[in-house]
Amino acid sequence: MSEVVVMKAGAATLSLLALLTLCNGFYLPGLAPTKFCSKEDRMNYKMDCQTKVYVHVNKLDSVVQILPYEYTSFDFCQALENGTDHDPVENLGQVVFGERLRASPYNITYMQNVTDAMLCVKTYERVDDPKMKFLRDRIHEAYMYQWVIDNMPVTWCYTVANSDQPFCTTRFPIGCYVTHSGKPHDACFLSAQLSERDATYVFNHVKIMIAYHKGDATTGEADRLLRAQVQVASCDTYPCTTATKGMKLPSKIDKAKKFQITYSYSVEFIELQGVRWASRWDYILNSLPHTNIQWFSLLNSIVITIFLSAMVAMVLLRSLHRDIMRYNQAESAEDIQEDFGWKLVHGDVFRPPTHIMLLSVSAGTGVQICIMTLISLVFACLGFLSPPNRGALMTTVLVLYVFLGMVSGYVSARLYKTMGGLRWKSNVLTTAFLFPGIVFVIFFFLNLVLWYNHSAAAIPFTTLLALLCLW
Repeated sequence: MSEVVVMKAGAATLSLLALLTLCNGFYLPGLAPTKFCSKEDRMNYKMDCQTKVYVHVNKLDSVVQILPYEYTSFDFCQALENGTDHDPVENLGQVVFGERLRASPYNITYMQNVTDAMLCVKTYERVDDPKMKFLRDRIHEAYMYQWVIDNMPVTWCYTVANSDQPFCTTRFPIGCYVTHSGKPHDACFLSAQLSERDATYVFNHVKIMIAYHKGDATTGEADRLLRAQVQVASCDTYPCTTATKGMKLPSKIDKAKKFQITYSYSVEFIELQGVRWASRWDYILNSLPHTNIQWFSLLNSIVITIFLSAMVAMVLLRSLHRDIMRYNQAESAEDIQEDFGWKLVHGDVFRPPTHIMLLSVSAGTGVQICIMTLISLVFACLGFLSPPNRGALMTTVLVLYVFLGMVSGYVSARLYKTMGGLRWKSNVLTTAFLFPGIVFVIFFFLNLVLWYNHSAAAIPFTTLLALLCLW
């Protein structure tokens, strides 16, 4: 009998393994990788792949100022209207977060290196030109680019003092300046050519280095991009070399000569083996400074907290046990001593509060926010809200908050009725409009300030209407 059971179990196992071999896996939480190949491989092997590498520019922000600006607010080279690339479609979360991805003028063909390609030339006739003044002021305020290639941030890596490991950041500066005393700020320490006193330099040349994983074109396996890094340089002549001086913004301009800034770029493709596409973000996270966790201090704090909590619980239990024994031994109500101190709180437990409406509305909104947070954390832990899914976090939070309004209304109405409330219609309207209305009014007035300053964080009027419709 046992042999028959073993044979059936073995047959079931083999059947399950046979079914597993027929299954196709897919990466559920993140995004599917983009397939890249050269023009030659696409023609020779009839591959379904992408031959253009598009650079998308995001808003420019600063660690000094709080107002971000769009790329189009600066007098940089703009994308062609009839170009192959277009502005990516932004979801609700990206718009609310202030992400403004735009097409760029950089023309990059996969597996084609470029050296000192001219992008455009900007001409200025006077020093007080508003565009030049805007650029100079933003350089002094340490504004930085944010670029995206293949849905991955372009990083700027440099070596910090007292460390051999390079530090990589997802932003890189538009320029730097040297004070009147000769102290360099921002990225002016990168080159000895950027050391003139009381000078403002603009980085008008970038070198884009794109690392890729090489696939086997003969079997139809395309290439995948693993990382994109950039190096910045300031050159007053074209083409840009290490021997040229920095492009310094002038203090005065000769009307006969004018002043020109030539923007250029270089592209280099680097094959990188041993790195999986799913792990291409790791080098950014590993380059960030990490602090050692003090496990002993953490364990010591936990033990002290548990010990003190146990002591308080023991004191309360002994006090309650003594009171219960005293109540049970009393023969009549006259023998029971009058309570004093913290024991008088029992009279307030069953007394209804003075502001029933505000308490019920606050409780309903709190439950709504708590459930929204828990569901968002579950989706984040599963990988659905990973960094490649831009704007997914804010979109999820807004949609969950709207749908969980029914939970907020139920909890608020239930608590309000339990405490003897009679104005149930007012309770429904107050739950729907009190806290969301306060947040929306504050949000609207702050958005007016952003509109006035032409900031990229300002939300368009149509998005405000969409938020109102969701509400």
